[in-house]
Amino acid sequence: MPDNTYAAIDIGTNTFRLLIANIHYDPTNKSYSIKEVCSQRVITRLGTGITADGLISDSSMKNGLDALKAFSIIIAENNVAKTSAVATSALRDAKNSEDFIIKAKEISGLDIQIISGHNEARLTAAGMMFDIDVPDEAMLIDIGGGSTELVYANKGVPAQLQSLPLGVVYLASKYMTDDPPSPDMISEMEREIDEVITKETALFDQIADNRFSLIGTAGTITALAAMYLNLRSYDQSKIHKTRISAESMRDIFSRIALVSAAERSRHIHFEPERLDIIVPGTLILLKLMERFQADEILVSNYGLREGIILELYNADEKKDR
Repeated sequence: MPDNTYAAIDIGTNTFRLLIANIHYDPTNKSYSIKEVCSQRVITRLGTGITADGLISDSSMKNGLDALKAFSIIIAENNVAKTSAVATSALRDAKNSEDFIIKAKEISGLDIQIISGHNEARLTAAGMMFDIDVPDEAMLIDIGGGSTELVYANKGVPAQLQSLPLGVVYLASKYMTDDPPSPDMISEMEREIDEVITKETALFDQIADNRFSLIGTAGTITALAAMYLNLRSYDQSKIHKTRISAESMRDIFSRIALVSAAERSRHIHFEPERLDIIVPGTLILLKLMERFQADEILVSNYGLREGIILELYNADEKKDR
């Protein structure tokens, strides 16, 4: 098979991401390689307001549509064989998601597919595992704006998937309304996260004695890696495959949880839109590390977009057989 170029768009609750990449399959060692052509991400806060009235707000809808229009222009400028735009938690939950999808088609020409939490976790796992040496038993974590996806992988194969109703946009809108947040609000947020994790991860109790190697992806975890490395700008080559200890994660949380957004900005040197959501995101990760008795987490810069690219390529490969 010749090399092929595909475009994947991840329409998330907090962030929209575009990846245009060239993918190649090597039949000799049965492995894939993905060469990035273009990568873009825009924080749209699409999910803002959904938890209050079930509707995407006008401003968030405009931000999302503007991002998709810009993405469509970039896609048109490249020799893309096929494009897939998938939507996750925000459009799964919003009452006016169909309105957004119709407007997106009119403005950008993109056909948006809303995928289930289970399918989101499956595709994210495929993207994460393609470029990381996955231990025999590992828990893959994707902390998103509207949900947190967990995938238990056994010998590199997804064996159990679970989507947790824990998203950083929802938690920030509920518990990060004061600046700085009060200790009581942080404690209440911690209790909610604990309750959800205890309830929703019970299915993993019989696996691997409840101890896992953790691998994490998506905006919260890569931002934490950037903070850990004290990066002044986003550098995926440094972030990818970084290891962060539980102790370092607790130190980061202690520095950002109870301070003002202005003080927090001293630790987050880019993406100011993440100043409030990084607190619930860090707390979710800490609680998951405690739950699965993990001393560290390995950070992957790959995830849902790469999983989409792999699926597009494999679908075309099957057609050509």
